[in-house]
Amino acid sequence: MKQRRTSYVSHHSAALGSFCQLIEYLTLLKTIGHTESVATSGGVDASPSRRDRRRAETIADIKTEARDQLAQSGPAGISLRAIARQLGMTATAVHYYFPGREALLQALILDGCASLAETLESTYEDRVGLPPHERWLAVCRAHRAWALERPSEYLLLYGHTGLSATQGGPSVQGAMSAVVGVLFALMHDALAMGEIDTERLDALVPATLRAELGEWRDSIGDLAEIPDGALAGSMIGYAQLHGAITLELIGRIPPPLADRSALFDLQMNHISASLNTAPVPW
Repeated sequence: MKQRRTSYVSHHSAALGSFCQLIEYLTLLKTIGHTESVATSGGVDASPSRRDRRRAETIADIKTEARDQLAQSGPAGISLRAIARQLGMTATAVHYYFPGREALLQALILDGCASLAETLESTYEDRVGLPPHERWLAVCRAHRAWALERPSEYLLLYGHTGLSATQGGPSVQGAMSAVVGVLFALMHDALAMGEIDTERLDALVPATLRAELGEWRDSIGDLAEIPDGALAGSMIGYAQLHGAITLELIGRIPPPLADRSALFDLQMNHISASLNTAPVPW
């Protein structure tokens, strides 16, 4: 395994477990073209064939090289020909698994979403019994830790190509919903515990936005029990969480503010407090 390189980041001074597993599995099947199940009299044989194992290993090797290139030069620096040379393969062989750079980038995004969602879900589940605001802070810290460990991948997940930001296709948006779903679960918890000042927040939502929030709520069943103000608060909190992490990754935090962890915790606690009933419940 090569040591992770982060020159790209410095140059640019930037329930859910089963769903994540499904995304990973379907992505693998689509990528390697293996669409048949091997049935036995006792059901489906879960053991992959030697051919499937070799395919999976090759795909993993290609992705590893792609992540190294991503860390060094950003998405634009990913080259299937260079990956082929590094792995001792022909360019045609690499294209057999990934038709082009965009297909490879999408695979990296889907993998990253699954990994981040799994990290957030694990943190959320490990904090069962804590007050919602403490659970929120723990999940936010896990989100930041994942981003600091894999900065180039984090920026890629959120559409940073070095030139522009894109939303990606339906599969990418579906995978990202697993990440956001943990944050909505936190809001559900806070509402159930009476920590959210729903009356005050609802009064702040303008009529035009209220109609749009209603359409959004209707399109996603998991949001049905979240009132307008809390739903808007969820979006604001998510934007501020991502913004705080991104500013740190791309080096836009003033150098004198060296205790980045303390600054991050202060920002996340401020987000939580801004949504709470007065006085703040901690």
